[in-house]
Amino acid sequence: MADPDDDLLLCLQSSLRNALATFGPDSVQYRNIKSLVDEQAVKIALRDMNLGPTTTNDSTRGPRDVVMDG
Repeated sequence: MADPDDDLLLCLQSSLRNALATFGPDSVQYRNIKSLVDEQAVKIALRDMNLGPTTTNDSTRGPRDVVMDG
């Protein structure tokens, strides 16, 4: 089964190409979608490096983990 994050990136990249062809590289539409593509690519890269957001419980926290009450 394909990863949802990877599928989303592919969809966003397709939208980016369409926005480029339709509106041009200086358009608000293109820049907004490009921002989403960049964010999703970073999210995937961090996940693949095991640096992305993870869920931990109290027993797995290390000395550098920050716990925020809220």
